[in-house]
Amino acid sequence: MRVLRRTAVVGGLTVALVAAVLAMPGVGASAEPTPPPTAADLPRLEAELASVTARAQALADELSQAAARDGGLRVAMDRLAEDHDAAQAALDSRARVVYMRSTPNPMGALAAELTAPGLRRLAHTAHAAALTVDKELIDAVSLQSAQVRALQQRAEAFRSRLQAQAAEVFAAQDRARELLAVAIRLAAEQQAAEQLARLEAQRAALDDVSSSVTAALTPAQTRRSQAAAADQAPVLALVEAAGSDYPQGYRPTGTGLAGTASWYGPGFVGSPTASGAPYDPERLTCANKELPLGTVIRVSANGRAVSCLVNDRGPYVGDRILDMSRAGSRALGYDGLAAVVIEVLDRG
Repeated sequence: MRVLRRTAVVGGLTVALVAAVLAMPGVGASAEPTPPPTAADLPRLEAELASVTARAQALADELSQAAARDGGLRVAMDRLAEDHDAAQAALDSRARVVYMRSTPNPMGALAAELTAPGLRRLAHTAHAAALTVDKELIDAVSLQSAQVRALQQRAEAFRSRLQAQAAEVFAAQDRARELLAVAIRLAAEQQAAEQLARLEAQRAALDDVSSSVTAALTPAQTRRSQAAAADQAPVLALVEAAGSDYPQGYRPTGTGLAGTASWYGPGFVGSPTASGAPYDPERLTCANKELPLGTVIRVSANGRAVSCLVNDRGPYVGDRILDMSRAGSRALGYDGLAAVVIEVLDRG
């Protein structure tokens, strides 16, 4: 199912991208090459970037409003997850008590001989009561699990209805990120501090858009997902601050891989990764089948490099070795597949 979903997403995005490019004025077999932008184009780029960012924000607001009309699904899932965790904890605690009490007792035979019949009946009654409690605990966990599955199915159906809106947001955001990269390069060449500050504010606004879309497409943030996201945050901060350099405190281990990489489409936004954290396309994360979760790697392709955190498993298509987040694929300059070289990093 995961393979089919990813294939469909990538295929659909490819068709849409080709159609969009062909529809652009001046694009086609006879289109003239577009000259690279210069510093004189910076005001125009900033204005276009502001317009596209505003469009992405408006679309994200509409998506959040649609997600809020879920009839309390998010709250129900959050409460049910807490109830399920509490029931499971009670059952685990009872299982530990039963295990400890069932360990061999060298004095057991002697005690059985000395115990009066009345006390033996009392012990039997207590044992039967314990079994009843155990059954109630097991039934509670089973009921909670069934309810969780039912809500998850409902959440998945709801999520699928939001996918079209989410795709619009990310299409606008992709365009904004492209404009932002060009504008930052030109402003840096001109050492225009004021313009760079404005552009960094635009980047922060786009990051907020991505976070709001991810939240809208994540039916519930369980304690596990919240804890996973919190655990990853310090490492991601180092990775994302590094740009094309090695993250601070990390060095190559000498272990490497080479092969084909793909990237996650919008259809996976908000889905739980193997680490438990929801997938956010604008964080520098990736999926690999073999490297331990939490590994930091540096990926090179097309003459570029970027580091990312392995927090998911996959890809499960052909012989691909890596699935990059959208931010990662954009940093490496590819939209479909890319031949990549991976360096495994470790803290120095």
